[in-house]
Amino acid sequence: MNVGTKLEEQSREELLNTVRHVMVEAEALSSRIVAVSEIGIAINSTLDIDRIFKVVANQAKWLLDFEHCSICVKDEDGGWALKVLNGKEFNPTTIEVCASEIGQSLKYGHSQLLKIEKKTQFLPHLASKIIVPLNSENEIIGTINFGSNDNYTHDDMRIAYLLALQLASAIRNASRMRLLSQAQEQLELYAHELENQNQELDAYSHTIAHDLKSPLSVIPVKAGLVKMYAKSLPSKAVDHLDDITERTKHMAEMIDQLLLLSKIRDAEEVLHPVAINPVVDRAVSRFSEIELKKVGLKVQANMPSVIGHAQWLEEVFANLVSNAIKYRGDDNAHLCITIYAKTADDKVTFYTQDNGVGIHPEDHERLFQKFTRLHSVNAEGLGLGLSIINRIIYKLGGELGVDSEWGIGSIFWFSLPLAP
Repeated sequence: MNVGTKLEEQSREELLNTVRHVMVEAEALSSRIVAVSEIGIAINSTLDIDRIFKVVANQAKWLLDFEHCSICVKDEDGGWALKVLNGKEFNPTTIEVCASEIGQSLKYGHSQLLKIEKKTQFLPHLASKIIVPLNSENEIIGTINFGSNDNYTHDDMRIAYLLALQLASAIRNASRMRLLSQAQEQLELYAHELENQNQELDAYSHTIAHDLKSPLSVIPVKAGLVKMYAKSLPSKAVDHLDDITERTKHMAEMIDQLLLLSKIRDAEEVLHPVAINPVVDRAVSRFSEIELKKVGLKVQANMPSVIGHAQWLEEVFANLVSNAIKYRGDDNAHLCITIYAKTADDKVTFYTQDNGVGIHPEDHERLFQKFTRLHSVNAEGLGLGLSIINRIIYKLGGELGVDSEWGIGSIFWFSLPLAP
């Protein structure tokens, strides 16, 4: 068959031979493209750069005949360096990368098919060379290079280009994952150090709190003995002794709050169905104001049970009631606290509503932080009550929040799973 003959001038037999020849070439090209895809899968399945290069070196031989296969990538100093993947090793110092044909591809980002007719600095002893840049997100990160004693064709150039796309993607992914891995290791180190510091701080605060409670427990006893044996004390002295006893009690409560805050951090939750009304009853029984009916308290009967921890939930309600009493306002002679619940979508939301002074909008965000006290009202305590609630509800997997308006009152709420 005369290849130079036009199709319309060919005989039927020549046309059939031409079609067969084209089909064979198309099938061969298709097989090579499939092989490129398989190489892409192989090199993208690892994050080890050296492993990626090894796969390319071993598999590329099935796609292109070559005596030389190399890549040009940046070294640790940020300069360009050649790495031979397959073929005869040569001293990289014998070629100045940026001044060679490789440098042209690095600079302009175009592929090159070089024939023996053109004198080259890169592999001058080989008849044909292919240089394809590795493009990653519009950035040239290197080149892949082939050299052969046979003449490369444009089909060979296409295969090399497809291989370069796969290789650039694999290098980019490996580099990203390596950076992510390093960042993850650093974060884990910081988290471990922070956890150790938290444990040390908790242990320190726990020890200090216990050491403080021992002498504190003696002070009210001593004050009581003084009142008992000193019958002729003036009334003002008796008032001072009562004040000492009351302030000691408040200090003990503060220490208990610190201890509770420390315990909740490390406690393993033991979750079980909890009947809420008995929990609320135990919580409000702590307050003499309620016992003396100085506070109007309304508790919804038969509130739904939830999945939680009874002792922790008692602390939650106790702190909410305490908070309402502290921030009742100096002119509020009729403080009313209402505790009720609503059920929706397998969750129960509990509300503690009061008609106290309320909370300014700018204070809402920092309300559940430790040691937060609202300066608009004089109230005793460390400002730990709401942070304790926050930590408990978080450990129980629930949500909490506040709706409040200054001068009108507040509604604190939290949600927990409904007990089956």
